[in-house]
Amino acid sequence: MTDIPEKPASVELDQMLCFAVYRAEQAFNRVYRTALAPTGLTYPQFLTMKLLWSEGSLSVGEISQRLGVDSGTTTPLIKRLSLMGLVTKMRRDDDERRVDIYLTEKGRALQEKSDAVTQCIVDAVGMDQPQVNATLATINALSAKLSGTTSDL
Repeated sequence: MTDIPEKPASVELDQMLCFAVYRAEQAFNRVYRTALAPTGLTYPQFLTMKLLWSEGSLSVGEISQRLGVDSGTTTPLIKRLSLMGLVTKMRRDDDERRVDIYLTEKGRALQEKSDAVTQCIVDAVGMDQPQVNATLATINALSAKLSGTTSDL
C-alpha cells in the first residue's frame, strides 16, 4: 500500500507571509515616493546615494552587490544619477573593466535633504528602536533563509 500525500491546505491570501511582505513593500514605496519628491530621486537612486554617502566611492560591481541586483540594473541607474550631476564615473587605471562611482559636490550636498527622508520614514513606521531592531532581525533572517533555499533549487 502506498501513501498518497495529502493536498496542502489552501491558505487565504491574508494569511500568506509573502503577501504581507509584498503589501509592506508597496506601503514603503508609497511613503518613499512622497518623501523623496523634494530630492528628485527614485527609491533605487536614493539607496545608491546612501551607499555613496556612506562609502565615498564604490565600483559599479560593489554597488550591485550591496543592493542585491545585477549590473544590468545598476548601470542605467548610475547613468541617470550621472546625468543629474550627482555622480561621476571613472575607469580605473589599473583595471579598465572596473568603473568607480564618485559623488559630485551636488551629490554630496543632497545628503542634507536625505535626513528629512529618513525622518519621514521613521515617523511613518511608528516603531520604537527595540521594535525596529526586532523587525529588522526577523526580516534579515527571513531573507537569509530564502536566499539559502533558492541557491539549493
